[in-house]
Amino acid sequence: MRIRLAVLGIALSVSCSHAPDERLGVVYDERFGGDTKMDVYLPEGDGPHPGVMMIHGGAWIAGDRSEYTEAAKRLARSGFVASTIEYRLLPDGEFPKDVQDCFCALAHMRAHAAEYHLDPTRLAVMGYSAGGHLAAMVGLAYDDPGVRPDCATVGPDTNLRPDAVIAGSANYDLRGIEANFWLAEKYLGGDPDDLPQVYSEASPITLVGPGKPPFLIVSGSEDAFIVEEQARALRIALSAAGNEARVMEVTGGGHLWNGNPDGQVAIEEADLTAESWIAISDFLDRTINRARRE
Repeated sequence: MRIRLAVLGIALSVSCSHAPDERLGVVYDERFGGDTKMDVYLPEGDGPHPGVMMIHGGAWIAGDRSEYTEAAKRLARSGFVASTIEYRLLPDGEFPKDVQDCFCALAHMRAHAAEYHLDPTRLAVMGYSAGGHLAAMVGLAYDDPGVRPDCATVGPDTNLRPDAVIAGSANYDLRGIEANFWLAEKYLGGDPDDLPQVYSEASPITLVGPGKPPFLIVSGSEDAFIVEEQARALRIALSAAGNEARVMEVTGGGHLWNGNPDGQVAIEEADLTAESWIAISDFLDRTINRARRE
């Protein structure tokens, strides 16, 4: 198994040498313009290809789509349609507006599947930190009318369910977190004692049920910005409901400080470390990429 994972990790990084076709600055919701853009990277060939939509982090208040640019190009060189999205940030993007933006971006990719040579039935979401929280929300709240968006690409019958989820270094239960609690208050508009229902609705773990897409949950064992136990709690809840869920823990890894192959500490997200990339490539291969082989 270790050999197979290593081979997959190498294949995902070097399987194709051509530069991907780039569609930059695509507006997926005209109502909000610059806040709702994505970059799309297309692999070689007519497909249809599996896809990965990537959601940046930044505590719901910062960050942009460029954080995942290199990872998206890497995926595109390996045969995936990869997009990096932006969404409304605080103060304009308070919950659930940013979640709705992510759903609109997902719907845009499916609506333009022919243009992007995308197989709309094999589309994963991936996010880190605040983006990990949003990826988990997309993977669990797709049938929740409270967060369903009203953008042009979403109609009453639009499928908002992703086909796989990679969620990295996020808090999945905002009801009782202690780490960075002020961020949750800023994001959700008040104290949890005053807004218990909002805190519950914004917590992915409360939305777990049967029939959810497979999850890979990535985290670092020494992350000071999240509650590490929440990754395991989400996995347990998903598994108990009959869903596929695994945790990939980067031993000794932090939120942004992680080891590199040379044994040095680098500024790097836990989901972009070499060992995480092996797990991610295996997960994508077993879920959305499997149909391509068959």
